[in-house]
Amino acid sequence: MKNKGRFLGNLLSKKNRKQIEVNVDLIEYLEDDIFFVFSPALDLIGYGKTHSEARQSWETVLEEYVSYTMNKNTLVKDLESRGWSVKGNRVESPSLTWMLKNNADLSNVYNKYDFSKRRHPVSLPISA
Repeated sequence: MKNKGRFLGNLLSKKNRKQIEVNVDLIEYLEDDIFFVFSPALDLIGYGKTHSEARQSWETVLEEYVSYTMNKNTLVKDLESRGWSVKGNRVESPSLTWMLKNNADLSNVYNKYDFSKRRHPVSLPISA
């Protein structure tokens, strides 16, 4: 693999596109009658009047994030700035310990709200 697993390429080009699937934790909580879905590893948040709306909002935010960073060719750099390790074919999200130390929003949610956590698979585009 020429690109050594990096997320490079054009999202719109289906010819050479492959996907790397990673799992991210989603933190779901309620604040002032608004449901939130927060992915601290990606620092993305969605919200809505229901759990379903919040999850759909998060999916939209994720799509916009990937599209924007792919178009700017900054996805790997942005992931690394968020504590991700991208080395060769290996991609790892940051540890909870690292995120609690470096992500004030996660620390706030963790210390202030009752929440549920679930693992969610995310496919990120790469080129062959």
